[in-house]
Amino acid sequence: MARGKGKRKHKNRGPGGLLSQVSRPFKRTTRPGSRAGLPDVQADAVPPRATVIRFDPERTDFFGERELSGWGELDVPRAPSEVIWLNIDGLGNADWIRRVGEAFDLHLLALEDVMHVHQRAKVEAYGNHLFIVARMASYEDQLRTEQLSLFVGRDFVVTFQEGRPGDSLEPVRQRLRSSHGMLRARGTDHLAYAILDAVIDGYFPIVELYGDRLNELDDRLSETGNTVPLGEIHHIRSELLLLRRAIWPHREAVNHLLREDTPLISADARIYLRDCYDHTLQIIDVVETYREMCGDLRDFHLSAASHRANEIMKVLTIISTIFIPLSFIAGVYGMNFDNMPELHWTYGYGFALIVMGTSAAGLVAFIARRGWFRV
Repeated sequence: MARGKGKRKHKNRGPGGLLSQVSRPFKRTTRPGSRAGLPDVQADAVPPRATVIRFDPERTDFFGERELSGWGELDVPRAPSEVIWLNIDGLGNADWIRRVGEAFDLHLLALEDVMHVHQRAKVEAYGNHLFIVARMASYEDQLRTEQLSLFVGRDFVVTFQEGRPGDSLEPVRQRLRSSHGMLRARGTDHLAYAILDAVIDGYFPIVELYGDRLNELDDRLSETGNTVPLGEIHHIRSELLLLRRAIWPHREAVNHLLREDTPLISADARIYLRDCYDHTLQIIDVVETYREMCGDLRDFHLSAASHRANEIMKVLTIISTIFIPLSFIAGVYGMNFDNMPELHWTYGYGFALIVMGTSAAGLVAFIARRGWFRV
């Protein structure tokens, strides 16, 4: 499953609530007031799979990529200018995370946040490395987000993922594998930028998908007699709320990288991060616009439903109005009084029918002249 892409499915949501369908409940695995340290592994955590990519900015022809079967493969001699990118896909083994922290001297508090996958996007400085949290988004039958924990050092980049199938980072890997481009000729700050840019750009296909769905709902609502379930509009609005919660903190995180003076982020990398910041603002603006569109569609839906109800009541009222004099005449001559001359009149029945027909035709003509038959 590629990030940001998926089949468009509109499934019926159960009675458990629409918000619960698109967002996992907030759960922390440690008790309040516990000492800092790695928490217990969650029951649904995926066993980790480690891959490592090596390249050297001073030797652009040098490149290596492999999946690790043991930690001994990581302790191979490296040139001083060599850069290593270690990706851990899955958080189901606390010992692996502890070993990575010891190998790269990562702060214990940052490793604790790696295990708590409810973090919002942020940037924290820990002396010899930066700790960055981002959230990747994907869409299949519904919107999902996944925490990406990123450590940036002088000669290393370490990423932790929750272990769901697919991610947003495959374009970065392809750029590193290719001999074209400048990514392999630059340091860890440009690699960190490329990872963040891939994560943020992964939101664009999802946002476009919601745009298509909202346009489809707008077309369906605009068609005469076509109705859209209100729950479908509310579900899209709930998913856009989750998308907003995921993308909004990236603005502050990227802005922190732009403004804070750290030797791990060069001035050249900050130029590229400005583009990343601009993409974040674009996504936020579009998501906010789509949330407002959901409110407009909801109001349009309620207005259309009220208009249809009024049209039905108008038709029923016109029919009732036409039959009021007919019912009156039928009621008068249906009374059981002996002294009613018209009951014994030879032409009484025809006369009654003529009066009833004339009354109905007169009311129809009056209603038509007033334009009440028109919508």
